[in-house]
Amino acid sequence: MKLGKVEKFSIRYAILKVYGKFAHDKIFYKKVKYEGVENIPKGKPVLIAPNHQNALMDALAIIFALNRQIVFLARSDIFQNSLVGKILFLLKILPVYRMRDGKEKLKLNELIYNKTIQVLKNKRPVVIFPEAQHIDKRHLRRLKKSIQRVAFKLEEDSDFKADVQIIPAGIYYSNYWNFRSKLYVSFGKPLSLKDYIEEYKNDPAKAMLKFGNLLHKKITEQIIHIKDLQTHDEYDFLSDVCDSEIARALSVEPLRFENKVKVDKETVRRADKLREENSEKFRELLEDVRKYKKGLEDFKLKDWVLEKSEPTGKLMHKIILLILGFPVYIYGAVNNIIPYLLPKIITKSLQDRQFESSIVYGLGLFSFPVFYILQSLAVWFITKSFLYTLIYFVSLPVFGLIAFIYSRLFVKTLGQLRFNKNRDNEKMKNLLRLREKIILTIKSVK
Repeated sequence: MKLGKVEKFSIRYAILKVYGKFAHDKIFYKKVKYEGVENIPKGKPVLIAPNHQNALMDALAIIFALNRQIVFLARSDIFQNSLVGKILFLLKILPVYRMRDGKEKLKLNELIYNKTIQVLKNKRPVVIFPEAQHIDKRHLRRLKKSIQRVAFKLEEDSDFKADVQIIPAGIYYSNYWNFRSKLYVSFGKPLSLKDYIEEYKNDPAKAMLKFGNLLHKKITEQIIHIKDLQTHDEYDFLSDVCDSEIARALSVEPLRFENKVKVDKETVRRADKLREENSEKFRELLEDVRKYKKGLEDFKLKDWVLEKSEPTGKLMHKIILLILGFPVYIYGAVNNIIPYLLPKIITKSLQDRQFESSIVYGLGLFSFPVFYILQSLAVWFITKSFLYTLIYFVSLPVFGLIAFIYSRLFVKTLGQLRFNKNRDNEKMKNLLRLREKIILTIKSVK
Protein backbone atom coordinates (compact mmCIF):
# COMPACT_ATOMS: atom_id res chain seq x y z
CA MET A 1 0.00 0.00 0.00
CA LYS A 2 1.37 3.39 -1.06
CA LEU A 3 0.54 6.00 1.56
CA GLY A 4 2.44 8.84 -0.04
CA LYS A 5 3.96 11.74 1.84
CA VAL A 6 0.91 12.79 3.80
CA GLU A 7 3.14 14.37 6.43
CA LYS A 8 4.46 16.88 3.87
CA PHE A 9 2.86 20.16 2.81
CA SER A 10 0.68 19.74 -0.30
CA ILE A 11 -0.03 22.66 -2.63
CA ARG A 12 -3.00 20.78 -4.19
CA TYR A 13 -4.45 20.26 -0.73
CA ALA A 14 -3.94 23.94 0.09
CA ILE A 15 -5.72 25.14 -3.07
CA LEU A 16 -8.61 22.69 -2.64
CA LYS A 17 -8.93 23.69 1.01
CA VAL A 18 -9.43 27.38 0.19
CA TYR A 19 -12.26 26.57 -2.21
CA GLY A 20 -13.70 23.85 0.01
CA LYS A 21 -13.68 26.03 3.12
CA PHE A 22 -15.49 28.88 1.35
CA ALA A 23 -18.18 26.50 0.09
CA HIS A 24 -18.39 24.81 3.50
CA ASP A 25 -18.42 27.85 5.81
CA LYS A 26 -20.22 30.41 3.65
CA ILE A 27 -22.59 28.43 1.42
CA PHE A 28 -23.35 24.90 2.64
CA TYR A 29 -23.79 25.96 6.28
CA LYS A 30 -25.74 29.02 7.32
CA LYS A 31 -23.47 29.62 10.29
CA VAL A 32 -20.18 28.04 11.40
CA LYS A 33 -18.50 28.70 14.73
CA TYR A 34 -15.05 27.38 15.75
CA GLU A 35 -14.01 27.76 19.39
CA GLY A 36 -10.94 26.71 21.39
CA VAL A 37 -8.60 26.56 18.38
CA GLU A 38 -6.01 28.33 20.56
CA ASN A 39 -5.91 25.18 22.74
CA ILE A 40 -4.10 23.28 19.98
CA PRO A 41 -0.34 23.72 20.59
CA LYS A 42 2.24 24.20 17.85
CA GLY A 43 5.65 22.60 17.77
CA LYS A 44 4.43 19.42 19.52
CA PRO A 45 2.91 16.15 18.29
CA VAL A 46 -0.87 16.61 18.45
CA LEU A 47 -3.69 14.06 18.35
CA ILE A 48 -7.22 15.44 18.01
CA ALA A 49 -10.08 13.26 19.29
CA PRO A 50 -13.56 14.46 18.18
CA ASN A 51 -16.95 12.82 18.53
CA HIS A 52 -18.23 11.24 15.31
CA GLN A 53 -21.81 11.79 14.12
CA ASN A 54 -21.92 12.80 10.47
CA ALA A 55 -19.56 10.78 8.27
CA LEU A 56 -17.07 12.84 6.23
CA MET A 57 -18.61 16.15 7.31
CA ASP A 58 -17.00 15.57 10.71
CA ALA A 59 -13.59 15.38 9.08
CA LEU A 60 -14.25 18.56 7.11
CA ALA A 61 -15.39 20.34 10.27
CA ILE A 62 -11.94 19.76 11.80
CA ILE A 63 -10.03 20.41 8.56
CA PHE A 64 -11.62 23.83 8.08
CA ALA A 65 -11.30 24.78 11.75
CA LEU A 66 -7.50 24.78 11.59
CA ASN A 67 -5.06 26.74 9.46
CA ARG A 68 -2.87 23.66 9.19
CA GLN A 69 -2.79 20.61 6.97
CA ILE A 70 -3.83 17.70 9.15
CA VAL A 71 -3.94 13.92 8.67
CA PHE A 72 -6.93 11.69 9.44
CA LEU A 73 -7.46 8.04 10.20
CA ALA A 74 -10.86 6.79 9.01
CA ARG A 75 -12.67 3.47 8.58
CA SER A 76 -11.54 1.65 5.48
CA ASP A 77 -14.93 0.95 3.90
CA ILE A 78 -15.23 4.54 2.65
CA PHE A 79 -12.15 3.86 0.47
CA GLN A 80 -13.80 1.05 -1.52
CA ASN A 81 -14.56 3.25 -4.52
CA SER A 82 -11.21 3.91 -6.24
CA LEU A 83 -12.08 7.52 -7.20
CA VAL A 84 -13.30 8.30 -3.68
CA GLY A 85 -10.16 6.65 -2.31
CA LYS A 86 -7.92 8.94 -4.38
CA ILE A 87 -9.82 12.01 -3.19
CA LEU A 88 -9.52 10.85 0.43
CA PHE A 89 -5.76 10.34 0.08
CA LEU A 90 -5.55 13.84 -1.43
CA LEU A 91 -7.32 15.07 1.71
CA LYS A 92 -4.70 13.24 3.81
CA ILE A 93 -7.20 10.68 5.10
CA LEU A 94 -5.77 7.21 5.72
CA PRO A 95 -7.74 3.95 6.11
CA VAL A 96 -7.92 1.89 9.29
CA TYR A 97 -9.04 -1.72 8.94
CA ARG A 98 -11.39 -3.60 11.26
CA MET A 99 -12.10 -7.28 11.80
CA ARG A 100 -15.13 -7.05 9.52
CA ASP A 101 -12.80 -6.03 6.68
CA GLY A 102 -11.05 -9.40 6.92
CA LYS A 103 -8.16 -10.72 9.01
CA GLU A 104 -5.69 -10.30 6.15
CA LYS A 105 -6.49 -6.58 6.03
CA LEU A 106 -5.75 -6.09 9.73
CA LYS A 107 -2.06 -6.56 8.98
CA LEU A 108 -2.12 -3.30 7.01
CA ASN A 109 -2.93 -1.38 10.18
CA GLU A 110 0.68 -1.73 11.33
CA LEU A 111 1.73 0.18 8.21
CA ILE A 112 -0.95 2.81 8.87
CA TYR A 113 0.06 3.28 12.51
CA ASN A 114 3.75 3.56 11.59
CA LYS A 115 2.89 6.26 9.04
CA THR A 116 0.80 8.03 11.70
CA ILE A 117 3.78 8.03 14.07
CA GLN A 118 5.89 9.51 11.29
CA VAL A 119 3.31 12.25 10.73
CA LEU A 120 3.26 13.10 14.44
CA LYS A 121 7.04 13.22 14.59
CA ASN A 122 6.85 15.80 11.80
CA LYS A 123 4.64 17.89 14.13
CA ARG A 124 1.62 17.61 11.84
CA PRO A 125 -1.67 17.12 13.74
CA VAL A 126 -3.44 13.79 13.40
CA VAL A 127 -7.20 13.33 13.88
CA ILE A 128 -8.63 10.01 15.04
CA PHE A 129 -12.31 9.46 15.77
CA PRO A 130 -12.00 7.29 18.89
CA GLU A 131 -15.55 5.92 18.59
CA ALA A 132 -14.40 4.35 15.28
CA GLN A 133 -17.89 4.72 13.73
CA HIS A 134 -20.38 7.53 13.41
CA ILE A 135 -23.81 7.56 15.02
CA ASP A 136 -26.72 9.89 14.25
CA LYS A 137 -27.31 10.61 17.93
CA ARG A 138 -26.15 13.23 20.39
CA HIS A 139 -24.33 10.54 22.29
CA LEU A 140 -20.71 9.53 22.82
CA ARG A 141 -20.18 5.79 22.67
CA ARG A 142 -17.45 3.77 24.35
CA LEU A 143 -14.08 4.73 22.89
CA LYS A 144 -11.77 2.32 21.09
CA LYS A 145 -8.06 2.24 21.92
CA SER A 146 -6.76 3.78 18.70
CA ILE A 147 -5.81 7.12 20.28
CA GLN A 148 -4.01 5.45 23.18
CA ARG A 149 -2.17 3.00 20.93
CA VAL A 150 -0.79 5.75 18.71
CA ALA A 151 0.01 8.14 21.57
CA PHE A 152 1.80 5.62 23.80
CA LYS A 153 3.61 4.10 20.79
CA LEU A 154 4.98 7.52 19.92
CA GLU A 155 6.10 8.02 23.52
CA GLU A 156 7.83 4.63 23.50
CA ASP A 157 9.64 5.43 20.25
CA SER A 158 10.78 8.74 21.74
CA ASP A 159 11.98 7.32 25.06
CA PHE A 160 8.83 8.85 26.64
CA LYS A 161 9.95 12.38 25.83
CA ALA A 162 7.62 13.17 22.92
CA ASP A 163 5.09 15.03 25.12
CA VAL A 164 2.24 14.16 22.75
CA GLN A 165 -0.84 16.36 23.26
CA ILE A 166 -4.35 14.90 22.94
CA ILE A 167 -7.13 17.41 22.21
CA PRO A 168 -10.74 16.44 23.03
CA ALA A 169 -13.08 18.02 20.49
CA GLY A 170 -16.83 18.34 20.02
CA ILE A 171 -18.83 18.70 16.80
CA TYR A 172 -22.47 19.83 16.85
CA TYR A 173 -24.92 20.17 13.93
CA SER A 174 -28.28 21.90 14.21
CA ASN A 175 -29.34 19.37 11.59
CA TYR A 176 -27.27 16.53 10.15
CA TRP A 177 -28.72 16.61 6.64
CA ASN A 178 -30.28 19.95 5.77
CA PHE A 179 -28.55 22.47 3.53
CA ARG A 180 -27.96 25.79 5.37
CA SER A 181 -28.02 24.25 8.83
CA LYS A 182 -25.54 25.37 11.53
CA LEU A 183 -22.24 23.90 12.71
CA TYR A 184 -20.38 24.38 15.98
CA VAL A 185 -16.90 22.94 16.67
CA SER A 186 -15.09 23.26 19.99
CA PHE A 187 -11.63 22.15 21.14
CA GLY A 188 -10.87 21.43 24.78
CA LYS A 189 -7.64 21.85 26.74
CA PRO A 190 -4.83 19.44 25.75
CA LEU A 191 -4.36 16.23 27.71
CA SER A 192 -0.91 14.79 28.44
CA LEU A 193 0.21 11.21 29.03
CA LYS A 194 2.79 12.21 31.62
CA ASP A 195 0.72 10.99 34.57
CA TYR A 196 0.25 7.60 32.91
CA ILE A 197 3.78 6.83 31.72
CA GLU A 198 4.99 4.91 34.76
CA GLU A 199 1.84 2.83 34.95
CA TYR A 200 2.09 2.15 31.22
CA LYS A 201 5.59 0.74 31.66
CA ASN A 202 4.26 -1.75 34.20
CA ASP A 203 0.76 -2.41 32.84
CA PRO A 204 0.06 -0.94 29.37
CA ALA A 205 -3.55 -2.18 29.22
CA LYS A 206 -4.47 -0.61 32.55
CA ALA A 207 -2.84 2.72 31.67
CA MET A 208 -4.62 2.86 28.31
CA LEU A 209 -7.95 2.04 29.97
CA LYS A 210 -7.51 4.82 32.54
CA PHE A 211 -6.56 7.38 29.94
CA GLY A 212 -9.43 6.24 27.72
CA ASN A 213 -11.87 6.93 30.57
CA LEU A 214 -10.42 10.42 31.03
CA LEU A 215 -10.63 11.11 27.30
CA HIS A 216 -14.26 10.00 27.19
CA LYS A 217 -15.06 12.38 30.05
CA LYS A 218 -13.30 15.32 28.37
CA ILE A 219 -14.95 14.77 24.97
CA THR A 220 -18.31 14.53 26.73
CA GLU A 221 -17.69 18.00 28.19
CA GLN A 222 -17.46 19.38 24.64
CA ILE A 223 -20.74 17.91 23.38
CA ILE A 224 -24.39 17.20 24.17
CA HIS A 225 -24.29 13.69 25.58
CA ILE A 226 -27.62 11.90 25.98
CA LYS A 227 -26.70 8.79 27.96
CA ASP A 228 -29.73 6.59 27.32
CA LEU A 229 -30.26 5.91 23.62
CA GLN A 230 -33.73 4.48 24.29
CA THR A 231 -34.95 7.94 25.30
CA HIS A 232 -32.61 9.86 22.99
CA ASP A 233 -35.28 11.21 20.65
CA GLU A 234 -37.43 12.48 23.53
CA TYR A 235 -34.41 14.22 25.10
CA ASP A 236 -33.38 15.75 21.76
CA PHE A 237 -36.87 17.07 21.10
CA LEU A 238 -37.15 18.30 24.69
CA SER A 239 -33.96 20.34 24.24
CA ASP A 240 -35.47 22.24 21.32
CA VAL A 241 -38.72 22.92 23.18
CA CYS A 242 -36.97 24.28 26.26
CA ASP A 243 -33.96 26.05 24.75
CA SER A 244 -35.26 29.64 24.97
CA GLU A 245 -36.42 29.30 28.59
CA ILE A 246 -33.26 27.51 29.72
CA ALA A 247 -31.13 30.14 27.95
CA ARG A 248 -32.87 32.81 30.00
CA ALA A 249 -32.35 30.75 33.15
CA LEU A 250 -28.62 30.60 32.35
CA SER A 251 -28.56 34.33 31.47
CA VAL A 252 -27.25 33.70 27.97
CA GLU A 253 -28.51 35.09 24.69
CA PRO A 254 -30.91 32.44 23.26
CA LEU A 255 -30.44 33.59 19.68
CA ARG A 256 -26.67 33.09 19.73
CA PHE A 257 -26.06 29.70 18.13
CA GLU A 258 -22.84 29.04 20.07
CA ASN A 259 -24.94 29.01 23.26
CA LYS A 260 -27.08 26.15 21.93
CA VAL A 261 -24.71 23.40 23.13
CA LYS A 262 -24.44 24.94 26.59
CA VAL A 263 -28.22 25.35 26.86
CA ASP A 264 -29.04 21.85 25.60
CA LYS A 265 -26.49 20.30 27.95
CA GLU A 266 -28.27 22.02 30.82
CA THR A 267 -31.65 20.69 29.65
CA VAL A 268 -30.20 17.16 29.48
CA ARG A 269 -28.66 17.59 32.94
CA ARG A 270 -32.00 18.65 34.40
CA ALA A 271 -33.85 15.78 32.74
CA ASP A 272 -31.23 13.32 34.05
CA LYS A 273 -31.58 14.77 37.53
CA LEU A 274 -35.36 14.45 37.40
CA ARG A 275 -34.92 10.85 36.31
CA GLU A 276 -32.75 10.13 39.35
CA GLU A 277 -34.84 12.00 41.92
CA ASN A 278 -38.41 11.44 40.77
CA SER A 279 -38.81 8.55 38.33
CA GLU A 280 -42.60 8.85 38.25
CA LYS A 281 -42.50 12.54 37.27
CA PHE A 282 -39.77 11.77 34.73
CA ARG A 283 -41.95 9.12 33.06
CA GLU A 284 -44.82 11.63 33.00
CA LEU A 285 -42.51 14.18 31.35
CA LEU A 286 -41.50 11.70 28.63
CA GLU A 287 -45.14 10.83 27.99
CA ASP A 288 -45.97 14.55 27.71
CA VAL A 289 -43.11 15.02 25.26
CA ARG A 290 -44.38 12.14 23.11
CA LYS A 291 -47.96 13.49 23.16
CA TYR A 292 -46.78 16.99 22.27
CA LYS A 293 -44.62 15.72 19.43
CA LYS A 294 -47.50 13.61 18.07
CA GLY A 295 -49.84 16.61 18.33
CA LEU A 296 -47.47 18.75 16.29
CA GLU A 297 -47.23 16.02 13.65
CA ASP A 298 -51.03 15.86 13.44
CA PHE A 299 -51.14 19.61 12.70
CA LYS A 300 -48.03 19.33 10.47
CA LEU A 301 -46.26 21.94 12.57
CA LYS A 302 -42.84 22.45 14.19
CA ASP A 303 -42.37 23.55 17.79
CA TRP A 304 -40.88 26.92 16.84
CA VAL A 305 -44.18 27.91 15.19
CA LEU A 306 -45.98 27.69 18.54
CA GLU A 307 -43.14 29.49 20.30
CA LYS A 308 -42.83 32.34 17.79
CA SER A 309 -46.38 32.67 16.53
CA GLU A 310 -47.27 35.85 14.64
CA PRO A 311 -50.67 37.47 14.04
CA THR A 312 -52.06 36.96 10.54
CA GLY A 313 -51.77 40.73 9.98
CA LYS A 314 -48.00 40.64 10.42
CA LEU A 315 -47.77 37.59 8.18
CA MET A 316 -49.23 39.68 5.35
CA HIS A 317 -45.82 41.32 4.91
CA LYS A 318 -44.29 37.89 4.29
CA ILE A 319 -47.10 36.91 1.94
CA ILE A 320 -46.60 40.10 -0.10
CA LEU A 321 -42.85 39.44 -0.19
CA LEU A 322 -43.50 35.89 -1.41
CA ILE A 323 -45.81 37.13 -4.15
CA LEU A 324 -43.39 39.83 -5.33
CA GLY A 325 -40.42 37.49 -5.08
CA PHE A 326 -41.98 34.58 -6.97
CA PRO A 327 -40.43 35.49 -10.39
CA VAL A 328 -37.02 35.73 -8.70
CA TYR A 329 -37.58 32.32 -7.14
CA ILE A 330 -38.51 30.79 -10.51
CA TYR A 331 -35.37 32.21 -12.15
CA GLY A 332 -33.11 30.91 -9.38
CA ALA A 333 -34.81 27.51 -9.11
CA VAL A 334 -34.91 26.76 -12.85
CA ASN A 335 -31.26 27.71 -13.36
CA ASN A 336 -30.06 25.61 -10.42
CA ILE A 337 -32.46 22.67 -10.55
CA ILE A 338 -30.15 20.12 -12.24
CA PRO A 339 -27.08 20.39 -9.93
CA TYR A 340 -29.43 20.77 -6.93
CA LEU A 341 -31.32 17.54 -7.67
CA LEU A 342 -28.32 15.55 -8.94
CA PRO A 343 -27.13 14.37 -5.47
CA LYS A 344 -30.64 13.09 -4.69
CA ILE A 345 -30.20 10.39 -7.34
CA ILE A 346 -27.36 8.98 -5.23
CA THR A 347 -28.59 9.73 -1.72
CA LYS A 348 -32.05 8.20 -2.16
CA SER A 349 -30.47 4.73 -2.33
CA LEU A 350 -28.13 5.21 0.66
CA GLN A 351 -28.33 2.59 3.40
CA ASP A 352 -26.59 4.93 5.85
CA ARG A 353 -28.21 8.35 5.76
CA GLN A 354 -25.25 9.93 7.59
CA PHE A 355 -23.38 9.99 4.27
CA GLU A 356 -26.12 12.14 2.73
CA SER A 357 -24.69 15.57 3.56
CA SER A 358 -21.18 14.40 2.65
CA ILE A 359 -22.36 13.42 -0.85
CA VAL A 360 -24.45 16.57 -1.31
CA TYR A 361 -21.53 18.79 -0.28
CA GLY A 362 -18.83 16.84 -2.14
CA LEU A 363 -20.78 16.49 -5.38
CA GLY A 364 -21.95 20.09 -5.18
CA LEU A 365 -18.35 21.33 -5.08
CA PHE A 366 -17.95 20.19 -8.68
CA SER A 367 -21.46 19.86 -10.16
CA PHE A 368 -22.54 23.48 -9.57
CA PRO A 369 -19.43 25.07 -11.17
CA VAL A 370 -19.61 22.65 -14.12
CA PHE A 371 -23.28 23.35 -14.80
CA TYR A 372 -22.77 27.08 -14.34
CA ILE A 373 -20.02 27.04 -16.95
CA LEU A 374 -22.06 24.92 -19.39
CA GLN A 375 -25.14 27.10 -18.98
CA SER A 376 -23.08 30.28 -19.39
CA LEU A 377 -21.52 28.90 -22.58
CA ALA A 378 -25.03 28.34 -23.91
CA VAL A 379 -25.87 31.98 -23.18
CA TRP A 380 -22.67 33.05 -24.93
CA PHE A 381 -23.57 31.10 -28.07
CA ILE A 382 -27.05 32.66 -28.07
CA THR A 383 -26.17 36.29 -27.26
CA LYS A 384 -22.52 36.54 -28.37
CA SER A 385 -22.21 39.09 -25.55
CA PHE A 386 -19.46 38.74 -22.95
CA LEU A 387 -21.23 41.22 -20.63
CA TYR A 388 -24.56 39.36 -20.70
CA THR A 389 -22.78 36.05 -20.20
CA LEU A 390 -20.81 37.40 -17.24
CA ILE A 391 -23.95 38.85 -15.63
CA TYR A 392 -25.76 35.55 -16.14
CA PHE A 393 -22.85 33.52 -14.70
CA VAL A 394 -22.63 35.71 -11.57
CA SER A 395 -26.40 35.59 -11.11
CA LEU A 396 -26.56 31.79 -10.94
CA PRO A 397 -25.21 31.17 -7.41
CA VAL A 398 -26.75 34.39 -6.06
CA PHE A 399 -30.26 33.66 -7.29
CA GLY A 400 -29.86 29.96 -6.48
CA LEU A 401 -29.33 30.87 -2.83
CA ILE A 402 -32.20 33.38 -2.95
CA ALA A 403 -34.45 30.64 -4.35
CA PHE A 404 -33.55 28.37 -1.45
CA ILE A 405 -34.20 31.13 1.11
CA TYR A 406 -37.52 31.82 -0.62
CA SER A 407 -38.55 28.15 -0.38
CA ARG A 408 -37.75 28.13 3.36
CA LEU A 409 -39.72 31.35 3.88
CA PHE A 410 -42.66 29.83 2.00
CA VAL A 411 -42.67 26.69 4.16
CA LYS A 412 -42.35 28.69 7.39
CA THR A 413 -45.08 31.15 6.41
CA LEU A 414 -47.36 28.27 5.50
CA GLY A 415 -46.73 26.73 8.93
CA GLN A 416 -47.49 29.99 10.71
CA LEU A 417 -50.72 30.43 8.73
CA ARG A 418 -51.73 26.86 9.55
CA PHE A 419 -51.16 27.56 13.25
CA ASN A 420 -53.17 30.78 13.15
CA LYS A 421 -56.02 28.97 11.41
CA ASN A 422 -56.14 26.42 14.25
CA ARG A 423 -55.28 28.78 17.12
CA ASP A 424 -58.80 28.60 18.61
CA ASN A 425 -59.08 24.87 18.05
CA GLU A 426 -59.46 23.06 21.40
CA LYS A 427 -56.79 20.52 20.42
CA MET A 428 -54.38 23.37 19.68
CA LYS A 429 -55.14 25.00 23.02
CA ASN A 430 -54.41 21.69 24.75
CA LEU A 431 -51.18 21.45 22.78
CA LEU A 432 -50.10 24.91 23.94
CA ARG A 433 -50.91 24.01 27.54
CA LEU A 434 -48.94 20.77 27.20
CA ARG A 435 -45.95 22.70 25.87
CA GLU A 436 -46.07 25.06 28.83
CA LYS A 437 -46.31 22.13 31.24
CA ILE A 438 -43.21 20.50 29.71
CA ILE A 439 -41.20 23.71 30.02
CA LEU A 440 -42.31 24.30 33.61
CA THR A 441 -41.33 20.74 34.55
CA ILE A 442 -37.77 21.27 33.29
CA LYS A 443 -37.54 24.77 34.79
CA SER A 444 -38.51 23.40 38.20
CA VAL A 445 -35.44 21.17 38.30
CA LYS A 446 -32.37 22.96 39.64
